Amino acid sequence: MRAGRPIATAVLALGLVGAVSGCEAVQEAQDTANQVGQAADKAQLCLDALKLAGFTPDATDPQKAVEETKQKAQELNDLAAKAGDTTLKEAIDGVSTSMQQVTPDDLSPANIAAWSQEKLDRVAKLSNACA
Repeated sequence: MRAGRPIATAVLALGLVGAVSGCEAVQEAQDTANQVGQAADKAQLCLDALKLAGFTPDATDPQKAVEETKQKAQELNDLAAKAGDTTLKEAIDGVSTSMQQVTPDDLSPANIAAWSQEKLDRVAKLSNACA
């Protein structure tokens, strides 16, 4: 009867090795799926952020333009809070800050080009963070 014990131990050990290998394979598959999911989430986040960042206010009504721009900035803040990537979060925050600090004077005919250029520079950083 003792001869059967080493065989049973060997079979049990092989079973444990197989189970551990199976667990590792499952973990690797989960890690890969998580990475794909994170990439998809980042892509959607980037699309949403770039769409909001591309908002151009109607300067014919500066007060309304400021309100709309600040609303878009708040939506960008909400997206930044969801960003797991620090570079992406900082890029979204940069655009949001630019839009949040807009004043009616920034949107006057004399100043709108300069404000728009600053915002475009921040949007370019956002685009790079999304790449």
